[in-house]
Amino acid sequence: MRSYVAIGFAVTCLYAAGPADAVAQDSVLAELYGHGVHSYFAGQYQDAHEYFTTAIDQGTRDPRTFYFRGLAYTSLGRPDEAKVDFQKGAELETNGADRVYPISHSLQRVQGKTRIAIERQRQQARLAARTRTVKASQARYEQLQDAEQRVLRDPSRPQPAAAKELVGTPPGEDPSDPFGGGTESVAPKAVPAPVTPAEPADSGNDLFGDGDDAGDAMPADDAAGADAEIDPFADDAPPAESPPAAEEATPAVPEDDPFADPFGE
Repeated sequence: MRSYVAIGFAVTCLYAAGPADAVAQDSVLAELYGHGVHSYFAGQYQDAHEYFTTAIDQGTRDPRTFYFRGLAYTSLGRPDEAKVDFQKGAELETNGADRVYPISHSLQRVQGKTRIAIERQRQQARLAARTRTVKASQARYEQLQDAEQRVLRDPSRPQPAAAKELVGTPPGEDPSDPFGGGTESVAPKAVPAPVTPAEPADSGNDLFGDGDDAGDAMPADDAAGADAEIDPFADDAPPAESPPAAEEATPAVPEDDPFADPFGE
């Protein structure tokens, strides 16, 4: 009886609250969920089912409410309805929850086959959500590619100018340009070969062997005279005249010299 009174009071509060009392409504829905969990673990499955159903009818977005109502259905022998609630709770947890709820912690006391059934639905919901995300990304990519192709195929789109118009007409080839790419090329000018002067015959008088003594040769007489004058090592060089010997003179000694040698030496 107390469960029905609590449910009626909670519903009255929900209907009496205005749009500005969203926080109060959330607290009422949380209270209904709390009463339902307490009744379920107390073995009062029918009361738990009524609490959870009232919270769901009032628009709760808590996935735990669907999970626990499914548990209440399982305990009441209604497995098909329990499976529907498990699926709804998994979908709401993956996509539609208004915030993050501690679902694993709340279901910690639930074990066995029922917990395995809940986890299976949660895994399938996550896989389905991932598949939808991948498909949506692929669809957006294909749309972008299709839009790009339509723009490229649009005949009204200004076409780019031809390359010839952009760079202009190239000038004619200059045949005198040695770097031009024409087939005709200017023949290079002939360079005269260097003339090598003939070396004169070696007369034998050139001490350095450079062949330049021919132009500088002197007459034989002059050469002989020059050699006689400047060659100090020649065998037939005339002896040098020695200067005349100076006559030995006896110095005169003054007669009145007190230091004169009395022996006359």
